[in-house]
Amino acid sequence: MLRKFIFALVVTSLVAVPALAQTQTGVLTGRVTDSSGATLPGVTVTVESDSLQGTRTTVTGANGDYKIAFLPAGDYKVSYGLDGFQTSVRDVKISAAQTTPSNVSMEIGTVTDQIVVTGQQALISETQAVAQTATYDEVENLPIDRALDDIINLAPGVANSGFRNSTPVMAGAPSYENLYLVNGVVINENVRSEILNLFIEDAVQETTTSISGLSAEYGRFTGGVVNAVTKSGGNQFEGSLRVNAENEAWEERTPLTTGEQADDIAKIYEGTLGGYFMKDHLWFFAAGRDFETSGSARTDLTLTPYPTSDSETRTEAKLTISPTASHTIRPSYLEIDRQRTNTDFGTILDLRSLNAARQDPQEIKSINYTGVITPTFFVEAQYSERDFIIGVGSGGVPDLIEGTLIRTRGEGFRYWAPTFCGSCEDELRNNENTLIKGSYFLSTEGAGTHDLVFGYDTFEDIRFSINHQTGSDWTVYGSDVARDAAGDPIIDPATGSAVPIFDPNAATTPWLRWFAVFNEDLAQPTSFKTNSFFVNDTWQVNDTISVNIGVRWDENDGTDSSGTAVADDSKVSPRLGISWDVKGDGDLIVRASAASYVAGLNQLADDASPGGAIGSLIWEYAGDPINVGCTVGVDCIGADAVLQQVFDWYASLGGVFNLNQLDSSAPITAFQIQNAVPGATTQIRGGIVSPSVEEFTIGATKRFGSNGLIRADLVLREWQDFYGSRRDIGTGQVDTTTGPADVSFLGNFDDGLTREYMGLLTQFRYRFNDKVDLSINYTWSELEGNFVGEGSNTAADASAHLTYPEYRQESWNYPTGPLPSDQEHTFRGWVTYNLIDNDRHRLNITWLENYFSGNPYSATINVDPRAFVTNPGYASPPTGLTYFVSDRGAFYTDDVHRSDLAINYSLRFPVGNRDIEFFLQPEITNLFDEDAVIDTSTSTRRLTSFNPFTTTPVEGVDWERRANFGQPINENDFQAPRTFQFSVGFRF
Repeated sequence: MLRKFIFALVVTSLVAVPALAQTQTGVLTGRVTDSSGATLPGVTVTVESDSLQGTRTTVTGANGDYKIAFLPAGDYKVSYGLDGFQTSVRDVKISAAQTTPSNVSMEIGTVTDQIVVTGQQALISETQAVAQTATYDEVENLPIDRALDDIINLAPGVANSGFRNSTPVMAGAPSYENLYLVNGVVINENVRSEILNLFIEDAVQETTTSISGLSAEYGRFTGGVVNAVTKSGGNQFEGSLRVNAENEAWEERTPLTTGEQADDIAKIYEGTLGGYFMKDHLWFFAAGRDFETSGSARTDLTLTPYPTSDSETRTEAKLTISPTASHTIRPSYLEIDRQRTNTDFGTILDLRSLNAARQDPQEIKSINYTGVITPTFFVEAQYSERDFIIGVGSGGVPDLIEGTLIRTRGEGFRYWAPTFCGSCEDELRNNENTLIKGSYFLSTEGAGTHDLVFGYDTFEDIRFSINHQTGSDWTVYGSDVARDAAGDPIIDPATGSAVPIFDPNAATTPWLRWFAVFNEDLAQPTSFKTNSFFVNDTWQVNDTISVNIGVRWDENDGTDSSGTAVADDSKVSPRLGISWDVKGDGDLIVRASAASYVAGLNQLADDASPGGAIGSLIWEYAGDPINVGCTVGVDCIGADAVLQQVFDWYASLGGVFNLNQLDSSAPITAFQIQNAVPGATTQIRGGIVSPSVEEFTIGATKRFGSNGLIRADLVLREWQDFYGSRRDIGTGQVDTTTGPADVSFLGNFDDGLTREYMGLLTQFRYRFNDKVDLSINYTWSELEGNFVGEGSNTAADASAHLTYPEYRQESWNYPTGPLPSDQEHTFRGWVTYNLIDNDRHRLNITWLENYFSGNPYSATINVDPRAFVTNPGYASPPTGLTYFVSDRGAFYTDDVHRSDLAINYSLRFPVGNRDIEFFLQPEITNLFDEDAVIDTSTSTRRLTSFNPFTTTPVEGVDWERRANFGQPINENDFQAPRTFQFSVGFRF
């Protein structure tokens, strides 16, 4: 259906979206007319701002239109002058990554000033893009943490429901397919695409979140684009120093909070300083952030408390250099030095699973150039690098017993040892980006006005990793752990860990899994490049119709960690749209757009590489039962003794611990159920391509004079080219050192998979008077399909629906329904009341209301279909497949409601010729301490070995929910309780 919409729009209307700037600046455009509506060529348009070095001037063209590019974000005074007409002056807000329209009607007469003030609604995009800008002042007033994800969640179309640490989901896309930029530099983490905190909150001037209708200048996403811009200095010295204070003891307790809360004030220090070395030519800006905090956390289910600490220093330096008003160079640098203790990974049951110490250093370097070659021709270039070393010192020790992680097969609980290796090679996650862009503005009487933007963008994703999953490279999966009467795991005081149960007769059989690094000597950095060309023409046909067309061409050129080419493809993504200004005065604008967005090449394309990658060799444990029916503290043996017994059994059947000694004829091979060798059993044939999405949007914007604005957009999206793997009889087998193994082809597949989004995105801003501002964002949406594509510990997750297809059915293995990130209603509304605002005192109060629908989850079990399928010739048929014993999305977490309050008070007094402002900002989130469960256990247990193809499993007979199914298992599974924090400091 969506493709038909797009095709119809292309055929009937050659249209597109206005260009957005993928850098630190915005664009001012408009049309100047006289009182009769006739266009006025030759009008001198001048802009000035504290954010701009000097002033910028242009002259309207033959059609009365003008364009001024490369304007830093900020508040501008725009003057329009022409002999015989009154001079008109307008206050306009410019946002980076947006085009701001400013149309003016001039009156005949003597030269006088006429001030037209734009209101708060300037923060809502009035162009094709569905976007919202949050300024420094607005974020400062709100009771939020000021980090990028907190700001992003204010925007329409955003749900805080991503799998990985509740990362933002934008317009239904997987959370790893958003694009995050700071000063035009990509700050996505390479593997999971999370937001790297490469910014200092007090240094961020504004943040724009764009959801739909984006320009062809943007690529490598199917979700949304976030562009944060930091401050740049100015012609006067400005700075700030603040302390943000929080304390675990200032938080209320959740129903699962146990023990004493640490009474330790954590202080985050932030400082900024900007100014000039040479007015209008050389500005500087510097910022720093430092904190060191200690706190406490608890293990999952067992709720054992433990101390934590986190210390971090961030520093930023930035210059703005303008030899002339037409040419500007902006070099910038930012680095982070972070160290943490007692970090965890996954669902842990004991303190032995913690990482004692961890470091994560990061830095970004960039240089940006903008040049006004002629009043109608503009050029821009930017180069950036981002370096990230992750998890230094994080993981287990290289010892077979002490460094082996133990997990439960069914629920994946982790205990006994940390995940990953704490003494192995550094893992690098870097990127490089080069952007070159030109823009030509043409105003004609007969052919209207054309704003042509064209450019080249090349991005390289770089990762180096020797992928040790544990200190010993071994993970052992028990059938269960010893539990108490309530069904919760018990910690053995003798070992400080859970008690493994290894029962070869259980429905969930135990495993030994060797994550062997086969080709460490081949490892080299990956190079996943996307080379892109884009062009966009915005055609202002007349006073009411704007017709635009844009197209982007993305070419993937990828080599994996062994130097093998795995991607060499290209895609074309058109961006199409039309705007109709119904009355020609900007009061009511109706829009429609169609677009295709192409994601970046994900690190999943490295999954077939032998260079530094891990194999997966799995054997079923068939030795004597261990700890079955035992009593902890009486006759159970500890985890170390269990591991020793399991490995002794493995060795007794010819199992070895050195890859060079593997023997395919050894008796242990009879118990092998998986033999995955990197570069052999997983292959990429013909290359892997980027997923993409098709989008159709219709919407309208209505102004309420100069005080308010409402915008509503209906967004439809449908994804294709899903990441997946195919393993069937046709993919064949390969001989390995432990015998024949089935081969998987990693690629892109659409058959049988679906992911669709429909959302109504609304934005409302109204300024009642100088004291009261109201802002409301509300989204109704549905996200349905059978492709989730991400997990709690991974980003892109290849679909397995074509792996061993004889052993699975769509109805029970990958049914269609609400996806886990689905959130039907999201509401954020805030009102700011400026109670006092005079020369000495300022006091404002901001109230923020939040409402989010609960997220869906399902009841599933693992089934072993081998006994019910005639093996057509596979070496290792699947032993554990997911079976949906409920409809997909049959259960929901609680709806969340929360009221937040911020009080901002400042005292100003003069020192010399400057004002010094001292401020105090107390905040209370979840003011009424409302409970809501935001995550639950989905723990189930299979009771019988039923035929999944002919039997409908019955609860209580074939399977059962564990006692904690649908229940929170730790304090983080609730929305944050009532919390108090405050900031204090001064600005000048």
